[in-house]
Amino acid sequence: MRGLVVATKVWHDSLGYDDVIESAENSRSRLGIDTIDVLYVHWPCFSYDPEETLPAFDHLRDEGVIQHVGLSNFTPEHLDEAREILDAPIVVNQVEMHPLLQQAELRERCVERDVRLVAYSPLIHGEAFDVPELSAIAEKRGASQAQVCLAWLREKGDAAIPKASDENHLADDLDGVTLVLSPEDIARIDAVEEEKRISKTDWTPW
Repeated sequence: MRGLVVATKVWHDSLGYDDVIESAENSRSRLGIDTIDVLYVHWPCFSYDPEETLPAFDHLRDEGVIQHVGLSNFTPEHLDEAREILDAPIVVNQVEMHPLLQQAELRERCVERDVRLVAYSPLIHGEAFDVPELSAIAEKRGASQAQVCLAWLREKGDAAIPKASDENHLADDLDGVTLVLSPEDIARIDAVEEEKRISKTDWTPW
């Protein structure tokens, strides 16, 4: 993929075959591009039917409307099912992931399937600053807790899409790209026992 990747999603209420095609064409028109680099299935719920939804993604790839298929919020079981149906490779699965939701089983499955994990809410909606282990490592490294979170994800081989509420937060995130954690730092974060999921609703698959 190019250095700049254009990605968008098909919303969870538009996952019928024809709806996927229409959604992708509308997105391509609004973005003013010939090919969408990555098109995601937003959630495997509501109108999602793997036997109907996923062949539409294959069709879009065959027609050159999209270059790559992405998934979002897919569990290991959903991932396995999608892999059996899709002809196109799955390049990425975007999920909530951070030190309080480490997604160990999903990470292992994605490694097996050669699928890249992308972490949303990597800073736990600001609660990273309240995790003692992150604070201790941040103090030792002369970094912020946010930088430690993002460094931990990089060390795991995962990408992250943090949301920066202002320029100072964005600058802090960017300043931390050179931060390298020690094996001891990583093990300390891996051992965090507290668990918290931010993106949980009555209709999510977990």
